Amino acid sequence: MSPRTGHKLADIAAPLGLAAASAIVLLATGSRSADAREAAGVFPPWWSRSQVMQAAAAAGQVRDLGAAPFIIVIRDPEGRAAEKLRDAGALFSVAPAGSAVCAS
Repeated sequence: MSPRTGHKLADIAAPLGLAAASAIVLLATGSRSADAREAAGVFPPWWSRSQVMQAAAAAGQVRDLGAAPFIIVIRDPEGRAAEKLRDAGALFSVAPAGSAVCAS
């Protein structure tokens, strides 16, 4: 492995680790929402906060920001929040779980 390749791997290791840890916590809190109008989207961790905000706003009304810059909660009055988040680029979506998603 060249030094340049090692540097690139080191640059993405922390965001990927944070994404994996976030996914475990979010999945442990349950992935189905009692209210399909709200969902927390987990976007690619390499996206900027601006990219995440734009994608989330296209999916619905932004309700809350996650502790990590790639997690965001939206509300869709049509009851398709999870579907719209995935269509907007979220890796997956889960039920908003209060402090587990949005604690900062």
